[in-house]
Amino acid sequence: MTSALPILHVDDVTVRFGGVTAVDGVTLRVERGSRWAVIGPNGAGKTTLFKAISGEVRPTIGRVHLFGADTSRAHPNRKAQRGLGRTYQVSELFQALTVEENMAIAAQARTPSRFHSWRPLRIRGWIDERITSALDQLQISDERFTVVSEMSHGQQRSLEIAIALATKPEVLLLDEPAAGLSAAERRIMKDLVESLPRDLTIVLIEHDMEIALELVDRVLVLDNGKMIAEGNPDEIRSNQHVQDVYLKS
Repeated sequence: MTSALPILHVDDVTVRFGGVTAVDGVTLRVERGSRWAVIGPNGAGKTTLFKAISGEVRPTIGRVHLFGADTSRAHPNRKAQRGLGRTYQVSELFQALTVEENMAIAAQARTPSRFHSWRPLRIRGWIDERITSALDQLQISDERFTVVSEMSHGQQRSLEIAIALATKPEVLLLDEPAAGLSAAERRIMKDLVESLPRDLTIVLIEHDMEIALELVDRVLVLDNGKMIAEGNPDEIRSNQHVQDVYLKS
């Protein structure tokens, strides 16, 4: 009897930009409901790997399988419709719109019907339910009608995750959710990510290795685009090669 296919399978992926190899032969098998961290020093290839998974760049070599299908050449919107959610290291919010309006736009991204940007948003029914649920999970319901530019940086980072949740993803990619936060805000963000539903498959990038290791079941370590280690958090903490890479970075 064969085992179930992983919900996400990065199969020997290489990404090159001209003569630069940003990701070099990376393989990752993510089971449904698991939590993974991709860690490594600056320039290790972490964000490029995320872009290959989400469809923002295409692998030069290798394949990306999502929900059992080869999505290596699929556009990001098609992957979102399949159930892939994504946040970014740099905020990509509509600063002049309210929290609710930002989330309503995102909630429609996974619908198969064509989205017409010139039509007024109708925030009701299933859209309203998704917004309410996501804001409750991220503990920012009181900010629903706040203009994004008036929110603190920490609140905006939480909003980005809430927006991703509003698309009802089955796999969520979090690219440094604690980037730019104070030490206290980082602990709050860590607790928020930890509280997300356990049936949601999560892969995160986090430069702070200790916070990352507290949040996940499995860890992939990259350096110069190559895999240098994979294991559970305890195995990664005790891996001398990983320690050497972080000490030199």
